[in-house]
Amino acid sequence: MSLSTKDTQMKHTLGKITLFILLSLTLYANELAEFSLTTDKKSPYEKEAVEITFHAHQIKHNDVMFFFVTPKKSADYKIVLLQKEAKELAYHDKDAEFHYLLFPLKSGKISVAFNFVIKVASDDAVAQVYTGSRDNVKWIETDDTEISVEPLELDIKKLSKNVDLVGDFTLTQKLDKESAKAYEKINIKYFLKGVGFDAFHIDPLGSIEGVDIFKDVIKHANKATKEGYKIQREFNYAIIAPKSFTIPATKIECFSPAKNRYYTLTTKPHTINVEALPQSELLDKEEYPKQENYSKESTNFFIYLLIFIAGYLSAKINIKIPFIEKHRYKDIKESNNPKDLLYTLMHSYADKGLEHYYAPLEDMAYGKKGKKSFAKIKREILKNLKVKQR
Repeated sequence: MSLSTKDTQMKHTLGKITLFILLSLTLYANELAEFSLTTDKKSPYEKEAVEITFHAHQIKHNDVMFFFVTPKKSADYKIVLLQKEAKELAYHDKDAEFHYLLFPLKSGKISVAFNFVIKVASDDAVAQVYTGSRDNVKWIETDDTEISVEPLELDIKKLSKNVDLVGDFTLTQKLDKESAKAYEKINIKYFLKGVGFDAFHIDPLGSIEGVDIFKDVIKHANKATKEGYKIQREFNYAIIAPKSFTIPATKIECFSPAKNRYYTLTTKPHTINVEALPQSELLDKEEYPKQENYSKESTNFFIYLLIFIAGYLSAKINIKIPFIEKHRYKDIKESNNPKDLLYTLMHSYADKGLEHYYAPLEDMAYGKKGKKSFAKIKREILKNLKVKQR
């Protein structure tokens, strides 16, 4: 049995056996298989992709043999199985390779440990699995031997500065319009693509004062390879604004271990012109959105507090309380025009799955005729909310 890296020669249990192996493994284990543990990097950077290969080869050919390799968990690294290849070179001559992708999560020296178990079964034991009916399947009876594996030692290099991404990435963006009317939805998308470490948190748009932002992230690809994770992510933002604003440039700091260099991904800034709607286009001839009546704040607070308490009690005893039903979804019921309702949905019901009503309400707000009336849309929204409430 043997332990090695690409920087050291593989030692075999047949032939020259070192004193260390004789002390750490039993003679029975030595007679079963030889194995090696190798890595493509001994001194990677933090969060740099490292490929680790565990190779095992059967050398005792009396029985059927199965190899089970499991990396030990640690806060020092993230490791996933890339691929397992097992084949029979000849009768009772198993050969297997386990390929892993590892990312160091800290600098300094770390140890990557593995559990290695060899399961041995006779031909008769294997044959018994296929006897009997489907309801009488038998598991293979095996003799299990746990083999001691010397941990793989890595010396991890520290990054000289904090970065948002580790790997090789590109970032593009797409804005649907640079001018809009007040409270008209503006969409901007950012597309991140590359290979590297996949556990990160970036926000290409960030926050903008005086506007409302709704965000959605789509993972189109997140596939582990020996070079790292192949990543494709789409950051979708919907922006609602009452006045003109600027989408600022955002800098995302990165490090490329493959090129050994730091670099910056920078988004493009945009100035968005938002024009107030003429009074003639407002369906209800009112200021939009409605100004809050702050003189009633205290009254409203106690009303909603009572609604909450009563709602909790009614849910517990499963009855309807008229007071609750009267005030439930009051903001929707009191929305008298499409813009008012659209604004309410985006601000207070963004997590209720009502996004499909945004487009027809927006079209209706700007004078476009739709298939459904405003009253019908409002009834459908209230009905959907009541169904989800049950």
